[in-house]
Amino acid sequence: MPSTKSFAPPRARRFEVVNTCGECGECETGKECDPVRGPLRSYTGLRCTSDGFDCALPVAVDSHSVCSFACRYCFSDNLLSHRDARGRSVGQTSLSVLEGVFSGSRKFSQDFHQALRYDKKKNGYPCPIQLGAINEPFDNIERQQGWFFGFADLVYKYKQPVRVSTKAKLLQRPDYLKKIGEHPELWWFAFSIITPDDEILEKVDWRAPNASERFKSMKCLSDIGVKTSLRFRPILPGISDRTKKFPKAYKVLIQKAAEAGAKAISYEVGFVPGGMTVDLKRRWKILEQIAGVPFIQLYKSFGGLQSCIRPPYEWTENIMHAIYEEAKKCGMTVGVSDPVWKQLTESGCCCGILPDDPVFGNWEPENATNMLLKSKKTGCTIEARDIIPPWAYTAKLDGMVNPGVGPKVNWDRRHETWADRLWGTWNITSGQRSPLNYFQGALMPVKKEPSTFRKGGLEIIYKYVGLQRKRPECIPYWRI
Repeated sequence: MPSTKSFAPPRARRFEVVNTCGECGECETGKECDPVRGPLRSYTGLRCTSDGFDCALPVAVDSHSVCSFACRYCFSDNLLSHRDARGRSVGQTSLSVLEGVFSGSRKFSQDFHQALRYDKKKNGYPCPIQLGAINEPFDNIERQQGWFFGFADLVYKYKQPVRVSTKAKLLQRPDYLKKIGEHPELWWFAFSIITPDDEILEKVDWRAPNASERFKSMKCLSDIGVKTSLRFRPILPGISDRTKKFPKAYKVLIQKAAEAGAKAISYEVGFVPGGMTVDLKRRWKILEQIAGVPFIQLYKSFGGLQSCIRPPYEWTENIMHAIYEEAKKCGMTVGVSDPVWKQLTESGCCCGILPDDPVFGNWEPENATNMLLKSKKTGCTIEARDIIPPWAYTAKLDGMVNPGVGPKVNWDRRHETWADRLWGTWNITSGQRSPLNYFQGALMPVKKEPSTFRKGGLEIIYKYVGLQRKRPECIPYWRI
């Protein structure tokens, strides 16, 4: 039974009202400012990752409900829970809720506690948690609120490894480096950078630090013993492959990351939202102007309407292989977060974390990425139970994912488990996330057998066959 002992209250919030105006220093440069303002409210930015089907880090947390950056391609705007909160209340995740998860002291937190493998610690460490899965954790809201310092105290108390996704300049500040440096082994910072071209990136990742500043932050962390990696996603033609300043932009990006201390790479070709709001269309039109690529029209030509339109593997094969080859030249571990050409990954954790990492290696092996890699190496077949972790059989969808709206959805949230959702994903071959469609043929169904999960049902058995390179000399819009 988990401990029910009381624990010390978390550090108090700095401000009950969020107002980032004047915090970023951009007023001095004359750059257009759109600050985040509003009263602070309680918020639980804790969930099972929406990529749980193929992700080895199942538990994600965001410090706040909104981000002060405004990246043009921001996929978070596709989610119902994420809105432009400027002028409205801003949610801040309760540190007491997170302590309840780490300690296992709260009943509602048991599924998360089990998903973090506290009952299966490896070298004394649980499964890493994700920080910044949707919103930037070190933006100007954090600069004002200082939420991270209380979070770090909890991380050290429970020896909880944290994989952070960030674009931040704030990490160059001595107070943050000092706090992280208390236990550098517990942090892994993945820096999201899609081009080394500062001028272009400042137009794309609006109000976020440019590439040069991110490399400086990466170097600062690497120098104090923190693991760092390059999060090269979304890869976009006209931005990531070549620019006027960098004819081999992707190579320069990888080389600069390696020079800054990055030991791994995780990469993915960009997708385009299937259904776009007026604001999303406006953002993607700006991206089209920057890149010189008609993204919306191009991606619609790839096939039927999907929530996330992904390109066919023939269109991405050259850039995916070119990045792999350059990363290996630079001595990086390769993680492929893109479902297409997943066969290039070297780890069942697509962040590029190897299973023998003494601190971060206790990731969840029951995921589709890991099983695809296992089938590739051994020739074994894969069934649904191979990608369903033990905790998923009791965890309800309610509070874990945002599956949509409507009466049926509300019923599912209360009654359907995460295992039910994963089983359905696995066995409905027409679904976007079925192994057949998601990996575009790298996994193929070989037979049906009586289900070990659902009594009286049949289950599809898959096997790795891989994608065959066609090596086209010229693919539209890519310049490699």
